[in-house]
Amino acid sequence: MSTDIARVDINFDQDVVATRQQARLIAEMLGFDRQDQARIATAVSEIASNTLQYGQGGVATFFIEGVESSEYFTISICDHGPGIEDLDAILEGRYMSSTGMGQGIVASKRLLPDHFHIDSKLGQGTTVTLGKWLPVTASPATLEGIKKALAELRAESPLEAIRSQNHELLAALELIRQRDEELRRVNQELIETNIGIVALYNELDDKTQRLQKTEQMLLKHNEELKGFAYTVAHDLKAPLRGITGYAQELAIKHKTGLSERALFCLSQIISANRNLDNLIEDLLNFVRMDTEAAPLFVEVDLGSLIKELLKDRNLIITELHVEVTVDIPLITLHTWECGLAQVLANLIDNAIKFSGKADPPRISIRAEDIKACYRIIVSDNGVGFDMKYSERIYGLFNRLVRTEEFEGTGAGLAIVKKILDKLGGSIRAEAQPGLGATFYVELPKSEIRNPKSEIRNPKSEIRNPKSEIRNKVLRNDFSTKEWFC
Repeated sequence: MSTDIARVDINFDQDVVATRQQARLIAEMLGFDRQDQARIATAVSEIASNTLQYGQGGVATFFIEGVESSEYFTISICDHGPGIEDLDAILEGRYMSSTGMGQGIVASKRLLPDHFHIDSKLGQGTTVTLGKWLPVTASPATLEGIKKALAELRAESPLEAIRSQNHELLAALELIRQRDEELRRVNQELIETNIGIVALYNELDDKTQRLQKTEQMLLKHNEELKGFAYTVAHDLKAPLRGITGYAQELAIKHKTGLSERALFCLSQIISANRNLDNLIEDLLNFVRMDTEAAPLFVEVDLGSLIKELLKDRNLIITELHVEVTVDIPLITLHTWECGLAQVLANLIDNAIKFSGKADPPRISIRAEDIKACYRIIVSDNGVGFDMKYSERIYGLFNRLVRTEEFEGTGAGLAIVKKILDKLGGSIRAEAQPGLGATFYVELPKSEIRNPKSEIRNPKSEIRNPKSEIRNKVLRNDFSTKEWFC
């Protein structure tokens, strides 16, 4: 679709000026900015000058082509001259007449590259078509408004036209100067930013070196702590075994000569030693959780694992007449098998122990597939507890019942919590005194891993030329040995 706007005959010098004036005014009213107005006016002026000088005069037509949202302002200038003999050479910049005709055409093409076309035939004249896409954000004047403004346009003399062009040139030079200043400012900011980045690299290098030293120190300290834990466990267990051995010998071989009170004291000694031995073992297991390497993850069939754990406890389940309900769908976890086994073993043992006085004891083990995680639920009908202590039960050696009522060290749930932290899982409980307890364990589906292993050295995000330093300090990855299970 094409809409005519105006037409100018080019027969005299003032017609070239008028063509330039009208091109500039129409461009302004169509919403082009000052730079594009100058480009359009200059390109039209160059072609109009060639039309008058080489083409024996002609006509310039202004119109709009295209459809809505995809329109462009078009100027077609036709002359009656002899045509251009070597048009390709002129467009490629390989030819220029002594009067500069080629230069004007090439300059016009550079000013309006969106739409530029020349049709020239020897002896039949030349038609140059120039165009530029209308601004998307502009609100162009109506066709009637443009024509009215053109009718009121006062013709400039060639001298006034030169003055007007000089003003436009000065304005363009001022704009170039401003942009040059802006480029210098941006360049200075870049220089200052680079200086800051270099300083940041140096600071990160220092921090990396300090982290390396800290890592080595922690490696050494953890090895010392691990050795200390084993030594303490051995040194404490050795005399305990001796005390237990002597007490058992007195109770068995020398029972006849002992009073009832003496036999009671021996039984208390043996029981206390057994509890202390369990306490030392639980403490040692708890310490291992922090000093040993990250766990190895494998595929684990949850149903088979629970079946094996219940099989190992079949004797006590039978003795206490515990009613066990299991509802485990087909679930395969990518997780730390040994750690998960210990979590479930502790929860099952607690359920059996604390429901032992119920009539009859009941425990339930089930699993659910919920969105991004698997939920394992272990419940019993035992003594339960007050929910105000729901967070306290995960503390090391925290007990809510007396040792005389139920055996144990109070370390089981603390170990469970620490293992689940390594697996990226969680645990919560619901209970009422005398009505049993239910524990909910949730493990992520995709990759059950220690979330601490995701912590990265921030320096690696800035393309530090040095190798990335893993933040083992935060994830306790200090050994290549899998945690003992």
